[in-house]
Amino acid sequence: MNPRLSIALLLCAASTTVFAGDPPQTTTLTPVQVHASDSAVIDTPSVKVHIDRKQLQQQNIVGSTDVVRYAPNLQVRERYIGDPNATLSGRDSGTLQSARSLLYADGLLLSDLMDNGWDGAPRWGMVPAEEIGAVDVLYGPYSALYPGNSMGVTVLIHTRLPDKLIASVDSQYFSQDYGDHYGAGGHYDGHRLAGVLGDRQGRWRWLLSLNQLDNHGQPMQYATAQAGGNAAGAVPVDGATLDRNPNGTPRLVYGANTIEHTRQTQANLQLGVDITDHVNALFTLGWWHNDAFDATRSLIRNAAGQPVYTGSILADGQLWSLPASGLAPSSYEQTHVLYGAELDGRFDNDWRWEAVASHYDYQHDLQHDAAAASPTSAYGGPGSVADMGGSGWSTFDLRSSGPLGDANMLYAGAHLDRYVLDSHVQAASDWLGPADGAPISTYAGRTQTRALYLQDVWSFAQAWSLTAGLRWEQWRAYDGLLANASSVLAYPTRQRSDFSPKSSLNWDVAEDWQLRLSFGKAVRYPTVEELFQGSISNGAIVNNDPNLQPERDWSTDLSLIRTLPQGHWRVSLYQDRVADTLYTQTDITLPVPVTSVQNIDSVRTRGIEGELVLTDVWTPGLDISASAAWNQAITLRDQQYPVADGKDFPRIPRLRATVFADYRFAPGWDASLGVRRSGRQYSNLNNSDTIDTYGAVSSFTVVDAKLRWRFAPQWTASLGVDNLTNEHYWVYHPYAGRTWFGELRWEL
Repeated sequence: MNPRLSIALLLCAASTTVFAGDPPQTTTLTPVQVHASDSAVIDTPSVKVHIDRKQLQQQNIVGSTDVVRYAPNLQVRERYIGDPNATLSGRDSGTLQSARSLLYADGLLLSDLMDNGWDGAPRWGMVPAEEIGAVDVLYGPYSALYPGNSMGVTVLIHTRLPDKLIASVDSQYFSQDYGDHYGAGGHYDGHRLAGVLGDRQGRWRWLLSLNQLDNHGQPMQYATAQAGGNAAGAVPVDGATLDRNPNGTPRLVYGANTIEHTRQTQANLQLGVDITDHVNALFTLGWWHNDAFDATRSLIRNAAGQPVYTGSILADGQLWSLPASGLAPSSYEQTHVLYGAELDGRFDNDWRWEAVASHYDYQHDLQHDAAAASPTSAYGGPGSVADMGGSGWSTFDLRSSGPLGDANMLYAGAHLDRYVLDSHVQAASDWLGPADGAPISTYAGRTQTRALYLQDVWSFAQAWSLTAGLRWEQWRAYDGLLANASSVLAYPTRQRSDFSPKSSLNWDVAEDWQLRLSFGKAVRYPTVEELFQGSISNGAIVNNDPNLQPERDWSTDLSLIRTLPQGHWRVSLYQDRVADTLYTQTDITLPVPVTSVQNIDSVRTRGIEGELVLTDVWTPGLDISASAAWNQAITLRDQQYPVADGKDFPRIPRLRATVFADYRFAPGWDASLGVRRSGRQYSNLNNSDTIDTYGAVSSFTVVDAKLRWRFAPQWTASLGVDNLTNEHYWVYHPYAGRTWFGELRWEL
């Protein structure tokens, strides 16, 4: 075990001599207030998984990305602690289809729908784990209350606005044992400190949280050399690794890059007030700041033992050429702000209404890149600065719900959102400093969606209910432009409207047995980056299609649910058939093939999913949950890339499974063990990536464990480990190796 981790745990244990008192047998959890803005989840006609705070405390939780780790048939692409690009993957969406999922916190949208890829992850950083009281995960587009991006999964985070004084301080230390085949292994450590304070005073409730994270991640990428070069100036080197890419092509790995040191500060303030006995308000202010430096490391040495960064080299008896920017470092300066306001009320006839507005602002967002690699490039030199400041999104929702007679519950609402993307890249004489050179490129654009919906739940017989809904959406894309150093070109405005019907039939077959058949259509519109990102050649926009069609999903789910005295089990059969799937591919039917975001004619996903949840099973204090899913995602037809026809669609594994057990084996003690399994999957549409190496997407089995000790009133210490067996696996980038956690927590 890492020595620093041992010291931290000894300090935790030593503190028992300071605090007197017998350890309590149970933990009292603060009640969770489900805000009106997301309370409609209770009647959502789809598969729903609920995760409460008690379950979260049994896991190794650092950030909000960890809260759905054991949800059925779900995966978060979190490559290292603090990863801001942690995308969601569900039944019919891979980890590069971020726009097929939604994340809400207390009804505020945190999904970055400006992109659909690795950099379009939800803004998890706006929700500190300390604030989370419960999480609901919804599967599929079966509710008219949510937009077409719900075709994958919708994650609803509920924070715990208090009814009494609460306070907590939490400190964590973590250390990763990382190893690879290229020579960049070692220990990568970090720590986190968090605090929460909240209270209720008369009509007012408030909650303030602060969170600081400092972490060193393992290398995210590796620098590879190209065969050939200038033989006359070639330098013989040691330390290079002859390797193959996932397609089997030989390559030489000579360095590690994107070794990120991230320092993130997070602050959240929630202020609630009961304006009258029937009207409440909630105001949210979130602030997230990230300073990150992506270091690089050359793994090759010349005869004098000095690292080599560029030029021609001789390695493994061959001549290779190192690209100038292969080991160029980069850094990030990011400050994002979330503003939210909610009004909700109820009438004497049991009808409720809600109005929710939010604005997510990329207040300051700079990426600094060095132009070339050298022994001194980490300290300055020529480069560029990419600025996304001013980008972001705004939303407004107006909803009402209530009974119509004794047999109907009606939901109605209106929605408006606007996404703004502005990206400017400019040269810099010093890449660590301001952008003081010539413009390099610009792309920008806006999208706007207006929606109206109506949904009715009709209990037409004692054991039967029918949910029927309809969502109308009008989408517009406008103000798109693309520029390079000499040209500025504009895109035409686009607009279209769609209807999305929903229905669900529920039958209580017998006592504690429920059968539900759900159908839903979803329309997922192109994001700003999908529409407007491209390049300029000979005065025209190329490698881009501003006429992309939206994805249209026809989804079906048949679920059988059995309620047990100490839990439940569920089995679901599902199918999604998506027309015009949006994905980056190469159009090989053109005289000169073009790689860009394109529409794939038809993709079908079928599967079966099972879930089991049991509490106090076999012996009091033992809780077990398990899930297993078999997915078959197939490209049925792809006119522009026909070699993909009949192949597995990328990044959706055939198998996903989880098992999690927690045992409260003595007063104040509990231990948990979890296993996560993901089966074979591909990264390429033609399934040519068959070698499990850097650049591939691996199958994996990962084991996690945690031991928690409540050693004094309000005090808890824990020791945990993720990836206990040190599984080495990839999602193009390497995932983290074995990571140890030491934690000390005080909670009022």
